[in-house]
Amino acid sequence: MKLQVLDCTFRDGGYYNKWDFNPVLVRKYLSTIHNAGVNVVELGFRNLPKEAFFGAFAYTTDTYINSLNIDSKISIGVMINADSVLHNNLSVKDVINVLFQPKVKSRVDLVRIATHFDLIDQCEEIANELKRIGYQVGLNLMQVHSKSDNELFSAVKSIESWNNIDILYFADSLGGMSDNDVIRVISILKSNWTGKIGFHAHNNKGLAVSNTLTAIRHGAEWVDCTVLGMGRGAGNAQTENLLLELNQRYNTAYHPSALFNLVLSDFSPLQIRYHWGESLLYNLAAMHNIHPTYIQELLTDNRYSNKEILQAIKFMSSLDASHYDKNLLLQAHGDDKNPGSWNAKDWCKGKSVLILGSGAGLITYQQGIEQYIQTHQPVVISLNIQHNFPQDLIDVYVSSNESKMLSEFALYTELDKPLAISSILLKKVLGKSLAVQDLWDYGLNIRKNMFVINETECTIPYELSVGYALSLANVGGAQYIGLVGFDGYHGDDIRQTKMNELLSLYHQHSEIPVVALTPSTYDLRQGSIYAGEGGDHHAM
Repeated sequence: MKLQVLDCTFRDGGYYNKWDFNPVLVRKYLSTIHNAGVNVVELGFRNLPKEAFFGAFAYTTDTYINSLNIDSKISIGVMINADSVLHNNLSVKDVINVLFQPKVKSRVDLVRIATHFDLIDQCEEIANELKRIGYQVGLNLMQVHSKSDNELFSAVKSIESWNNIDILYFADSLGGMSDNDVIRVISILKSNWTGKIGFHAHNNKGLAVSNTLTAIRHGAEWVDCTVLGMGRGAGNAQTENLLLELNQRYNTAYHPSALFNLVLSDFSPLQIRYHWGESLLYNLAAMHNIHPTYIQELLTDNRYSNKEILQAIKFMSSLDASHYDKNLLLQAHGDDKNPGSWNAKDWCKGKSVLILGSGAGLITYQQGIEQYIQTHQPVVISLNIQHNFPQDLIDVYVSSNESKMLSEFALYTELDKPLAISSILLKKVLGKSLAVQDLWDYGLNIRKNMFVINETECTIPYELSVGYALSLANVGGAQYIGLVGFDGYHGDDIRQTKMNELLSLYHQHSEIPVVALTPSTYDLRQGSIYAGEGGDHHAM
């Protein structure tokens, strides 16, 4: 069986961390991938200098490669983008001479040219220059899924005539291909191409390994994969899973078990951090031919709620979103504001405010909290409607969380206490207006790294209702703010991180003290509901 498995973990995975991988991980990966029997590694991109910081694998220079002491049995590849080579102030020959030494001076064996269909003809000159200085050359055709039989037929016929491409790759760039699509493309390639065929799968639908195996059955001799599938968007075929399947189906001699510790100890934490992998959102993007970078950006930008991401996908599905454009992403999100019509200035001036959270502490210390309220008469803000806390002790309910709005909206019309909520946002979430008896329309905007409090609206970093409540208490003129039922989470829980980030931003803009009066692991001053007036002896 003639087969080359090419692992491109650092090249494709670099989209998540600007190609800046920990040196310890790099050494471990290179040793492990060799032990697994993979003998072709595409380390990274080869780029001209950029006006921003990118790590070593965005450039993958010969000097850097030489510093890695890579086993001589591993064949090294790098990738260049045709668009970057063609669209600058240098000639193609000059760009190649800047990026590459002659092969005899370089550890690099294979250079792959990634191209969209509109630039294919111009790639002939790039390939000629690379062959001239001694490199094996691959051509990576992107987004073949959307091309007709005639378009593919014509492109492949032209590439065959160049006589300078060693491996013709096709990539499922948008992750939408089925096994039938893979078979169709390979069939057309074979009709006009006499060289080797390669396949690069994306995992939007969870089919990356399956499609790769289909490609192999129908004649692909080169296939790509990455450790734990790390790669742009939903990622790629998982190296460890692909090797397991190849051993089982074709009795190959790979050693996938050599990768297991690397996968579980090193790449699983990265996946938790960066969120690549099959998902509903990536699947929807694939179905609508939406470039996966849009979903990647939406998922890693904390200002987008799930509903907003779905709205963005719906918007982009009506357009040609197969090429990534940051401006389209902003247009899809709308980046609109949700101003309010109610002026919250001085509504609780000079008073203390007690905010009720949803942690177990609210129930554990309920008797003490009730006594505290009855004794000190604070203005009580509840972040939740559905709890067993006595409603007669609550002065106002608030909500800034879209999921809560969807689950609680039926109760809003039954409230006999004020509800502070952005009416514009509520209508966006529900698709309709609600007849709320006493609605305080205080505006709400979500913007990363921002905490701005105005009289009729606020801007907070996350859709955490406590941020909305803190804003209301501040603009309302509160003297002191106590929190109960804010237990917190373990230190590595993303909810803990977001809450602490919100509190840090809040304290940068407000001098009104915020004190946890029941046990809390958040970065808060700690007081007690039992300590007398103010909980931490702060005068009320």
